Parts: sequence; structure tokens; C-alpha cells
Amino acid sequence: MEKRMKVGFIGVGIMGSGMARNLLKAGYDVTVYNRTRSKAESLSSEGANIADEPVDVAKISDILITVLEGDKSVEEVLFNGGIDLISNLPENAIHISMETISVNYSRLLNENHKKKGKGFIAAPIIGRGDAAEAGELTLIVGGSAIDVDRCSSVFDAISKNFVHVGEAPDMAAFVKLSNNYLIAGALGAMGEAFAVVRKAGVDPQVFYDLITTTMFSAPIYKYYGSNVVNDIHSPPNFRTELGLKDITQMIDSAANLGVPMPLGELLQGQISQTIDAGDRDLDWSAMARVAARAAGLEVK
Repeated sequence: MEKRMKVGFIGVGIMGSGMARNLLKAGYDVTVYNRTRSKAESLSSEGANIADEPVDVAKISDILITVLEGDKSVEEVLFNGGIDLISNLPENAIHISMETISVNYSRLLNENHKKKGKGFIAAPIIGRGDAAEAGELTLIVGGSAIDVDRCSSVFDAISKNFVHVGEAPDMAAFVKLSNNYLIAGALGAMGEAFAVVRKAGVDPQVFYDLITTTMFSAPIYKYYGSNVVNDIHSPPNFRTELGLKDITQMIDSAANLGVPMPLGELLQGQISQTIDAGDRDLDWSAMARVAARAAGLEVK
């Protein structure tokens, strides 16, 4: 491993800070930038260099990692303000996009980077903030085998495993959106199921304990089910408005492939109702409240 490979991080919030910390532990030279500078400065005592502007990170990075919120935030960081971060990367540098971006934007970035002689990998994340801290994330990786091999030690430092799903970065976007779609489906189903048992007078905690120790013991049901039982959706791990973004992108991407998604449209409607009810900034497990409210049940 290139112990002093220079890795730049833009976005060191809940997910990025843990990943940056693990790269520092692994011996990398890490420079970080965050719009809220205090979040970046917390890494300074652990050996990270703090940049004043995103372009300062780009100029010195062999590998530039962005951990932002989606197409718009990536576009604003990489290309707005009259400064093109990709053009400022060193020769043969690679940009790893770890946020969930759309299929079309992934393709656009890939073409943009190729024209400028830079590598591009999409590597969206499966896992929460605690998994990022523990180095227990799973990464969905799309990009050329050569670029992925160059970045493999970085992936090893920040994740328990990474799955290379194809040579095209947009393949990773398809897989991540499909993964999040399955989570949304589970949330919608849990909301309705818990509304039924509550309305029937059954203690929802009893139902939760039953399902999570039998047929539904996967982390998704344990974590989000606990949120639903207790109707506690803050602090958010994944905000409701980001869930709407991903489900909308999933429906659009599927339409371009000729795949109808009637269930997806129902889920999109549920998430929209959640936002309309004022729960935009809560964890998207708050979409379970749609069924509860419709059933006349109290929500916090």
C-alpha cells in the first residue's frame, strides 16, 4: 500500500468523518474540507490537514473522495463558482463519488472526467454512521477495473467489503438506488403493519420483538422497526427528503429501461405525504407515520 498516498475528503459529516478517521489510522495523508468548518476541525487533532476551500483539497489529492447529498450538491462543489475541481486534480488522479447520485449524472461525470484525463469511480455506501466509524461499511463500486484496483487499499481501510458491480460507474448508481428502494418498501410495509397491530390493541413492542427474532431479524427491521415502535426519528440517519430524491430517481431510471414501478409510485406518494406533514428533516422511517395518521393513531 502507498502509505503516504494523498487522499482528499470533501464532506466530513456523519459518514465522511468516520471514513476519514479510518484512513488516518491506516497511514494515509488526509486533507479534509467541510462547508461547516468545525466538523472538519474535529479531525485535525487526529492528523488531518484542514483545507479552506474545496479546490485546495483537489490540488493535492491522488484520490479525491466526495461524501455529499446527491447530484446538486456534487455539482455545486465540483463545478460552481468558476472553479473546476476536476481540472485542478493532479495528473492521473481519481475522484470517488460516495454519495447516492442519479444514473444520468453518474454518466455525465464519467464523461467529464475522461475528457480531462481523470479517473471516476462511483462507490455509494451501505451502512450508517456507526458503521462508518467502525470501518464496517459495504461499498457498491462502479468503475474501470484498473481504477478500482488502484483504490482497493482505500476501500479496504474504510469498509468491511466492497463489491465491484461493473466497469461503468452508473451500474453502481442502479444498484444503490435499487437497494434504497427495497428499504423504502420495508418502511412502508412496517408502517402499515404496525398501524394494524396498534389499532387492534396489541403492544407494538411485542410485535417488534416477535418479528425481529423470527422471520425479520435483518438489521433493517431491527433498526427501523425500533424507530417505528418508539416513533423516534431524530437525529436522522437518512433524511426523508433524501429518500424522496432516491425513490424518484429510481422510478425515472426504471422508466428509461422500460420497467414499470407501480409500487414505487405508491412509495413516492407516501414519502411525499411524510414531507407534507412537516417531517422533511426527520429520518425517513417517519414515513411509517403516514399509515398511523390515516388510521387515526397518535404520533409524537
